[in-house]
Amino acid sequence: MSESELIDKQNPNRNGFFPISAVVAATVLMTVWLRLDGRVWWCKLGDHAIYVNEAWNSSHTSQHFLDPYTFTHILHGVMFFWLIKILFKKYSFSWQLFVAVLVECAWEILENSDFIIEKYRKNTASLDYFGDSIFNSVGDVLACALGFVVAYKLGVWRSLLFFLIVELLLVFWIRDSLLINILMLIYPIDAIKTWQMQF
Repeated sequence: MSESELIDKQNPNRNGFFPISAVVAATVLMTVWLRLDGRVWWCKLGDHAIYVNEAWNSSHTSQHFLDPYTFTHILHGVMFFWLIKILFKKYSFSWQLFVAVLVECAWEILENSDFIIEKYRKNTASLDYFGDSIFNSVGDVLACALGFVVAYKLGVWRSLLFFLIVELLLVFWIRDSLLINILMLIYPIDAIKTWQMQF
């Protein structure tokens, strides 16, 4: 039995109510922040579909609870699992999950800032991107949490295989992926942007 598991058995609250409450609180605070920042609750077009299968139609992409980019946020959770396993290895699973959710909430706030929105418009094929709806951001946070749990269950090496499979599926499905997304934000490549715009 690991040290963190032993501590969890001695102190049930460490692995129960408090970290889960912290996860909920972080998500609520993100929601309030985004609303105060002017984010809309749902798609402006009035389409109430939970999921839309559109990656490049900016009128709907990132405006519904789920869309193809939800899978990139699942991969956020996988990546956070790898990092948190190294940086916070003495924390219980629940507190590690909280750290992952907290980082994802911070990213959702940053992603919807004018600075990042403008970088998406300039560097990627999302020319008319105007940010996420609030419910889409909540969906992204839940997807990240799901990815973290999946990676925890699979372990490091099998979660790496899972990560690579999802990345490849996204490349063939929507001509985008988490790694391509990161690359295009940091170091845009015109050939990739042209390829994506032919979708």
